[in-house]
Amino acid sequence: MKYSRFLLIFVAPFVLAGAILTLPRVTKRELLALILLPILAMIWTTPWDNYLVASGVWRYDPSKVWNVILGYVPLEEYLFFVLQSLGVGFPTIQLLPAVRNRRSV
Repeated sequence: MKYSRFLLIFVAPFVLAGAILTLPRVTKRELLALILLPILAMIWTTPWDNYLVASGVWRYDPSKVWNVILGYVPLEEYLFFVLQSLGVGFPTIQLLPAVRNRRSV
């Protein structure tokens, strides 16, 4: 399976559902967190992934990616960083009211 197809089938629907459920009632502070989370994920994971691919720990099959390579890593991997971060961020924001309510009890 191509990496882009994996993202489209298994990751994007979850992120899209999270966005639909979360964004209409997100606060400015939560929106800032949703913007910063993927940025931090990119900063944190880019050197690691590039190092591991460059040193041969793993590789990406050229027939499975778009072959848009940034450093040593294909574009799809960077998209995964962003989508995965949002995939975690949206449900976290959904759970925040429950966490806040438990703290006040």
